[in-house]
Amino acid sequence: MHKIPAACLLLVVATDESLRLHSGWLEAAGYSVTPATSLKEVEQACHASFDMVLMADSLDPKMKKAIGKVIRHFLPETPILQMGRTRPDIGGNCFVTSDSRDEVLRSVSRILRRDEIPPAAL
Repeated sequence: MHKIPAACLLLVVATDESLRLHSGWLEAAGYSVTPATSLKEVEQACHASFDMVLMADSLDPKMKKAIGKVIRHFLPETPILQMGRTRPDIGGNCFVTSDSRDEVLRSVSRILRRDEIPPAAL
């Protein structure tokens, strides 16, 4: 039996504490996580392929917009899950969820399964 490769996620957060917390949740659930805590790290990471991008709401709004533009330039069809938001503030294929462990993992799973969910409706 062949093992199905883990989904590759780009995790964009503002702090090391948030990085440890969220990457721990995601890796324990079997996902492959690439972290980024700056615009430069996001640009470098975007030369790879990702199944989804997760973005923490704690990022500075101007930085979040800049990061969103970089992601949309390099990964135009990749879904973005904004954690801790009720409304998206990045255009394109964007979803929102609370910042709780269970909600983040449920949302990631639903998006990766391509469940019938309208963007920004998680």
